[in-house]
Amino acid sequence: ERRVGTIKLDTQTAQKIATMDNAADATLSAETSGIDKRRLNTWALVCLFSTLCLTAHETDDQNLGAKTNVWITSASAISLAFSALASMAHLGNNGLTSVFVGTIFEGLFSLVVVAMWAGSLPIIMDPSNGLAQMYVGKSSSSSDVADYQATISNANLYFTSWGAGVCALSVLAMYVRERLGGQGGMGDGYTSKWYLLMLASAIVIIESMRFKNQVCSIDGGTESVTCGRNIYGLITGCIGLALSFLISLFSSLGRDSALITTVFGFIMAILYTICAGLLTFDNGPATYVGNHYFGAWAGFFLSFAIFGNVLKEFLGVGGGAAAQTTSEDGAGDTEMDQI
Repeated sequence: ERRVGTIKLDTQTAQKIATMDNAADATLSAETSGIDKRRLNTWALVCLFSTLCLTAHETDDQNLGAKTNVWITSASAISLAFSALASMAHLGNNGLTSVFVGTIFEGLFSLVVVAMWAGSLPIIMDPSNGLAQMYVGKSSSSSDVADYQATISNANLYFTSWGAGVCALSVLAMYVRERLGGQGGMGDGYTSKWYLLMLASAIVIIESMRFKNQVCSIDGGTESVTCGRNIYGLITGCIGLALSFLISLFSSLGRDSALITTVFGFIMAILYTICAGLLTFDNGPATYVGNHYFGAWAGFFLSFAIFGNVLKEFLGVGGGAAAQTTSEDGAGDTEMDQI
């Protein structure tokens, strides 16, 4: 009887251990497939947006000259080809997958695509070119000030080019985080938010400089209070760019500090709250829908999203990465004690 009981106990123990092993393998497989799926979806979006951007540009009647048109067409076509190849590599386990996914080739592809859009977006978005944006003014019989502001002129080209650029930057952020071994910290979504805040800050800087040089520098271009608000937006963008670059770098390395990122997130939330108010209300330089408008509000929402995440992590509230790991360890110890 004792032998039978021992055999039954050993059998139950073996079954529980086998069940735990299968659950661990399933969890690891799910996490791996989840990361691959996110990157696959992002590469597919780059391919889609590149196709739509290429179509929107080729059907536009605005002619900037052969060199500029060829550059935008070439950048869109290269982005389309690279993203299509990357999407096929992520679709299944094949020879292309082992050569491309997670290797230096994927890094080079993502870097080239980001570089293509970094060179194309300033041309596409320049209101003086009249492609995706153009300048409009307000005529008034009581004032000689034209109050020029940039607004969207080609919605298809505007949104698809930005969609391709943002998705390409997201792919690069995911790749850099994986290659640098930054799997700790608060996760890919948190790191991506800092990269996007860096992009929003760069947009605010570029549009503020452009408004300063193209509108504030001409007589009757706009009011002096509008130029003053524009300067505040420029300063906020510079601070946001510097802080988000530093935190995104440390986050990619998995060395982000909850205390430091909470403080920086709070600073950016305050700065961008004032920035969005000054730039997009009343006499602000971004009351029309365009890059300046979206950049200010993107910085506002992203900074508060980041601040909320890091504050919960710092206070130990919610399901942060550290809490999740502790919970998983505790569950494992409980099961082992039951065994």
